[in-house]
Amino acid sequence: MEKPVIAVENVQLTPAAETAAGLPSVIVLNLFHSGLGIARQLAGTGVRVVGLSAHPRIYGNFTRLCEVRVAPNSQEQPRELADFLLQIAPDLHGAIIFPTRDADMLFLDRFRANLEPFYRLAIPRRDVLFRVIDKAALSEIAMRAGVPVPRTAVVADRAELQSRSETVGFPCVLKPVSSVHWRQGNNWKAVGGRKAFRANSIVELQQIYERISQVQHEVLLQEWIPGATDQIVVWGGYARRDLEPLTYFTARKLIQCPDEFGTGCVVESDRLPDLLEPSVRLCRALAYEGLAEIEYKRDPRDGTLKLIEINARHWDWHQLGSASHVNLTWAAYCHLSGRPIQPVAPPIRRAKWVAEDAFLRHTLAGFYEGRLSLQQTWSALAGKRIYGMFAWNDPFPFLRYSVATQLPSLVSAAIRKIRGAEAADQRRD
Repeated sequence: MEKPVIAVENVQLTPAAETAAGLPSVIVLNLFHSGLGIARQLAGTGVRVVGLSAHPRIYGNFTRLCEVRVAPNSQEQPRELADFLLQIAPDLHGAIIFPTRDADMLFLDRFRANLEPFYRLAIPRRDVLFRVIDKAALSEIAMRAGVPVPRTAVVADRAELQSRSETVGFPCVLKPVSSVHWRQGNNWKAVGGRKAFRANSIVELQQIYERISQVQHEVLLQEWIPGATDQIVVWGGYARRDLEPLTYFTARKLIQCPDEFGTGCVVESDRLPDLLEPSVRLCRALAYEGLAEIEYKRDPRDGTLKLIEINARHWDWHQLGSASHVNLTWAAYCHLSGRPIQPVAPPIRRAKWVAEDAFLRHTLAGFYEGRLSLQQTWSALAGKRIYGMFAWNDPFPFLRYSVATQLPSLVSAAIRKIRGAEAADQRRD
């Protein structure tokens, strides 16, 4: 029997969440790259920031820029986390809660009625949220709004693979209709920790589906858009319903890990004016309001920008906007707390955001496989840079990760390589 969520009437409210300056506090769900970036963007504003972490060893727990509290996980312990938030409501009543993962958004939506009397939730309305999370629904809305998308079809079972794949064509991409389907329970491990799969033939597609259908029968097939990683471009901003965005910046991915369907580990801000109009049009078609990362890929066959996905929350490298004096977190904070803020679209300056952990793995693998040279590596890092973990005014997350996670991982990998080589030599003997 599920443990009930604390009743609203059992929580006594106090004005403790307002700082001396009258600023509502902020609660950040999880302190990975996204959450750490939120704390850093609010540093020096006078806002009290409380980071909730279910991972005692994660690097973000060691930041000096926010309070860190151990809390249940939104994905694995949603009811316990709801109880926890209601228990701390007397101290943080009126705080803005920023999610950093899809599971966090679904958690906030599930307990919206319980939490909204005490907190301001940085998520879209329920109907809008589910149109964004459902990739099939999003593609349909985008097409109606005149925003190009890859050819898309939903497959409900194996019998539909042939006909749906003929509609989409090969190569094609198999992905979840909603990314949370592959993140629940042990599903992420079962799908091999991958966001999507590329299939070049019906035989290959059937083999992939056999594996994935053990996790989720319904999947999405999409046309594969050719082109290098740097053809993946992003509009990141704070949208307002039926109004101009409060602020935004644009960027392109330079390196992502894994190469085809990974997370950006080197991303460069760049002036991409053709992203604004389709992004605003899409947000209006969705009746969308809030933070948005809208990802496109430019099709080299005709130059068309084709929509890939939307993130309705902070994403790993949102702090890259600070290179162009775009503080998305502050814009969101002001809008959600009812503070005046003037819409602004400053000139976008080039800078790079680097995820040190993923970039190191990518580089070492590239060196080992002979795909990368030192010159290519230096070129990827050249210019002004912002890091996912390291910051001069907040060095401990990076130091903690380097000593407690990265170094032991590298040593273990080296030992495995040596033992593997020794075993191979013994087999040859």
